Amino acid sequence: MSNSTDKTQTEAILAGRPSSGVLCNDPSGLCLGFRGSVDSSKSGTYTSIARLAAQLDGSNGGVDIPLVSVETDKAATLIKEYDGHAVVLRTPVIVKKKEEEIADTDGPSE
Repeated sequence: MSNSTDKTQTEAILAGRPSSGVLCNDPSGLCLGFRGSVDSSKSGTYTSIARLAAQLDGSNGGVDIPLVSVETDKAATLIKEYDGHAVVLRTPVIVKKKEEEIADTDGPSE
């Protein structure tokens, strides 16, 4: 795949999501590239998280590599390893306004 195709696909993922970001690491945990709001200085940490999560199952053969989801009040971060490369997708959490939540819990208005 060409570099321009990679850039086009990345930009399509991030379109309309100003606080989103993507990152890809090599098997050593070094950042190969990133776009958006992902902190590239923590690229090795993302690789470590993906590999540690794979060890949680305890079996060594034929295990699917897990998808790790880290959620905070501000963002959700997905981490998965593909062929030794950690891929990270960060997206902001959309929080409803308190008024909308109150309206939802009160039921239909009369």
